[in-house]
Amino acid sequence: MSEKDKKHLPGVDVGTAADMDEVMRKFDRESATRIWQGTPKLIVGVVMALFSLYCIWMTLRCTWDLPIRLTSFLGLITIMGYLTYPARKDHVKPNSMPWYDIVLMLLGAGSFFYYCLNYNSLVMVITSAAKINPASESAIPNAWFYLAIGVVAILVLAELCRRCVGLPILFVVGALLIYTFASGQNLARVIYTLFYGTSGVMATPIQVCAKFIAVFIIFGAFLERTGISNFFIDLANSLAGSTSGGPAKVAVISSALCGMVSGSSVGNTVTTGSVTIPMMKRTGYQGEFAGAVEAAASTGGQIMPPIMGAAAFL
Repeated sequence: MSEKDKKHLPGVDVGTAADMDEVMRKFDRESATRIWQGTPKLIVGVVMALFSLYCIWMTLRCTWDLPIRLTSFLGLITIMGYLTYPARKDHVKPNSMPWYDIVLMLLGAGSFFYYCLNYNSLVMVITSAAKINPASESAIPNAWFYLAIGVVAILVLAELCRRCVGLPILFVVGALLIYTFASGQNLARVIYTLFYGTSGVMATPIQVCAKFIAVFIIFGAFLERTGISNFFIDLANSLAGSTSGGPAKVAVISSALCGMVSGSSVGNTVTTGSVTIPMMKRTGYQGEFAGAVEAAASTGGQIMPPIMGAAAFL
């Protein structure tokens, strides 16, 4: 069903793309992004497109060592993240990026790229991070320099996580760090393990993200831009539209399908709800009930594989 057809359906009020963006910015943390216009928007778009191509190439063709691939990926993610997410929602201004965000972006990305470019010379640090004996740290040349790089990278990454998904995930990490320090580990040991080892920042979640999730997100974004949500709504209509309670079932099925490519509960509500909520109201459902059905169905979008949202990882 095309947007033109939807606008001619009685009782169906489909908002414009600007209206949907406004709703997303208001209710979805991951949509509270910077506003780029004109030439800056073109430049950021080109950077994002090149990053997407890099992720696809890294998944299909790259033969670099795992730490090199992961640190380069995290360095680029840091750049993409700070170009996209402001410190707070009310800091969003067209073509504006505060100086402190630029400093954080450069420091964080620089730390990961330093690791990436100097991986072979950091073998001693990486090996030491895997040892249990803390005394081995004193034998590392420039140990405090490596420690400072690790601290900066982790703090910048933590701030980016706060901007993207909020404080809950940082509370979980903070509780685990408190437990780690309470068990007798010192700062150097924790930083070496988190940053230079493969059981911290570069553990299985980041490995899966770099190899699979990023590519699926790119594929999902491509599907969204091609209007796949319209197909999902039509498919749900053909499956359940003629049954008892059909409009509500259409909302549940279409939201589940859209959740596979969006990973956002708010995004599902805005996309499919613009059609299913008026459809349910036309068939006799109360407005509150129609909105509740769509909201409840769309919440599952955050746990629908393969993309999933931050809640699934939490």
